[in-house]
Amino acid sequence: MSLLTKTDFILYRECPNNVWVKRHKPDEYAKFEVSEFEQSLAVMGNEVEELARGMFPTGYLVERRSEGARELTKKLIDERTPVIFQAVFATEKYFAAADVLQWNELAQKYDIYEIKMSSTEEDDEDEEEGKPKRVNKKRELQYEYDLAFQTNVIEGCGIQLNKKYLVRLNRQYVRIGELNFTPGQLFIVEDKTEAIGRLSPTAAIEMSQAQTYLSATKMPAAPCPCYYKGRSSHCTAFSYINPHVPTYSVHDLNRIGNSKRYLKELLDEGILEIGDVPIDDRLKSKPPKAGAKPSKPRKLNQILVHKSQEPLVNLESLKAELDSLTFPLYFLDYETYPTAIPPYSGYHPYQQIVFQYSLHVLKNKDSEPAHFECLILDGEPSERIAKSLCEHIGDTGTVISWYKTFENSRNKELADFLPSHKDFFLNVVSRTYDLMDIVENQHYVHPGFQGRSSIKKVLPVLAPHLSYKVLGVQSGTDAIEAYRKIIKGEIKEDAIKEKESEMLEYCKLDTYAMYVLWRFFSNVIKET
Repeated sequence: MSLLTKTDFILYRECPNNVWVKRHKPDEYAKFEVSEFEQSLAVMGNEVEELARGMFPTGYLVERRSEGARELTKKLIDERTPVIFQAVFATEKYFAAADVLQWNELAQKYDIYEIKMSSTEEDDEDEEEGKPKRVNKKRELQYEYDLAFQTNVIEGCGIQLNKKYLVRLNRQYVRIGELNFTPGQLFIVEDKTEAIGRLSPTAAIEMSQAQTYLSATKMPAAPCPCYYKGRSSHCTAFSYINPHVPTYSVHDLNRIGNSKRYLKELLDEGILEIGDVPIDDRLKSKPPKAGAKPSKPRKLNQILVHKSQEPLVNLESLKAELDSLTFPLYFLDYETYPTAIPPYSGYHPYQQIVFQYSLHVLKNKDSEPAHFECLILDGEPSERIAKSLCEHIGDTGTVISWYKTFENSRNKELADFLPSHKDFFLNVVSRTYDLMDIVENQHYVHPGFQGRSSIKKVLPVLAPHLSYKVLGVQSGTDAIEAYRKIIKGEIKEDAIKEKESEMLEYCKLDTYAMYVLWRFFSNVIKET
């Protein structure tokens, strides 16, 4: 019987069927590709853990995969080694490795520390200003189950623990010079002892249930719990577990994750195909709350255009959107790197490093766009990015982005980081128009969008002659990974130029794509 690990237990709580496939059908599970970016997140997590050990400078590291790791851990504990990293424990059913154990002389027991690469606040950096940061309750509970699992395994080995701590990055920390490992600076240490005390008995029951479930030789019956969730929340092996679900189904209805009851009703009625969804009162928009804007009939429109296979165009509102733009038009896109550990003074954890931009400038409706770009692959790039932008973006005209929340968040950060350019970036913020609004706000709806508004979804439908698939760097995550590999020295010097060229071509297509889509929407009005 395979030992249940903490990782599989946490995954089990999300979707038991998924973990069963992972354990019993590893070849099938391996077919679901893990991107380089997802792999890099795991690397980043290890880097954060190693860095957090700076708070415990005298620790002894147990090599997790080395032979005799459990015996070595027992020896170190018997000797009351002050600090142990990656201590390994196993019972007949479970396996756990603790990030940090620290001997508490007063309590005569070990304290346990679990290190996470997340920050102390909700990870959505682009929330509206003035609103309090949200607490991700689901993530908090997951972390507590994480610690409860380890506590149960360790105490099941006869070792009583004292305090249980969670260590996370402090997003409010701003680096000044060298990193500060004093608790409360780069890292926040939270006492979770009481929460784990309450949760451990429940976790123990679930651990036993998980081990029994995952030990079964017969594949559990479908559907899995993810069946009643939107597409973005599906487990890794969803298509293997639920082969009857179409690749484009009711799970892909716009914002269906926020309409769980409606999704469940459709599925329980046996409706999977978008074309089979009835047009009824459930698709009516709810009355807006006081002071709020009426919601758009996104699901209804998505279903209607799928049934008709014809686009739905609101000419009046589309024209109003386009008429609001002022020449010259500046189509702007940034590429950024969201590193967990601030690499430069003035940065905080997970601050986006703007290392590249592409800009297409259109002087008037009859001209051809001029292109400008900048890519910085050495040192702190913000000043050089700012100077280059100042040369090419004038004081008047509309700046156009796709999902402007992201670009404007970067502009505001650059305004704060570079006081000499503050007025410039805040001016850009005030002039930025979100071209995605034309799709998102239902001025133009096409069946090929399948309810989504990403430029990667819209461009192939409206401008199929342009494709990211022919590029060496095909997505923002590819660009992030390319940047990370270059600055970490993981790409050989003779290959850097080629990768740099690929990064430039990718970002250039982003802004040219915006120009082409603007031209498409303009022609819709002109031809009508």
